[in-house]
Amino acid sequence: MKLYDYPGAPSPRKVRLYVAEKGLTIPTVEVDLRAQAQQAPEFLAKNPGGTVPVLELDDGTFLTETLAICRYLEGVHPEPNLMGSNPKEAALVLMWHDIVTLEGYLALNEALRNGHPAFKGRALIGPKSYEQIPALAERGKQRAAAFFDRLDAHLSAQRYLATDRFSYADIVCYVTVEFAPRATRSNPIEGRPALERWRDEIAARPAIAAAG
Repeated sequence: MKLYDYPGAPSPRKVRLYVAEKGLTIPTVEVDLRAQAQQAPEFLAKNPGGTVPVLELDDGTFLTETLAICRYLEGVHPEPNLMGSNPKEAALVLMWHDIVTLEGYLALNEALRNGHPAFKGRALIGPKSYEQIPALAERGKQRAAAFFDRLDAHLSAQRYLATDRFSYADIVCYVTVEFAPRATRSNPIEGRPALERWRDEIAARPAIAAAG
């Protein structure tokens, strides 16, 4: 088993933090996104979507999405439990995964890829080229701000995001919060005390601190 990774990208970071929380060691192969290595034919043969992370299993199967990769690892390494120990917990973890992804992470991507000159002609992730739409950059910032307000309100009454203990949902959300300054050039925890308390607590977890 090996993980195709890139240290500067948020999606593979979710998997790295998950692996660290599980206490696993998985060999990694760096795919240099800055050099467009994800568009090379040999990598597209592994993942036609041209994205990382990718988990290559021992039987030659390639898993290409963060949720799918982490769900697989949960199945083969069930402890410590990070995906929910009963149907209700599992549903809450997946619910918050979707909320964070759809309302937060995609909004940040919209802002970054439509507003940063480095992504000219690459406004969407993947092998095809799409031009930037500047208005979407501003909309992404507005969507992200609304999402962080929602998070702050939610976390003012709850220690962790999905359940009463740390879960995969907290990993996904933590990476999203940490991605925000790069995407919007603003600090999402400023003026949001509950979100700041939660962010600091997650960042202080030994596995999170070790994995970076």
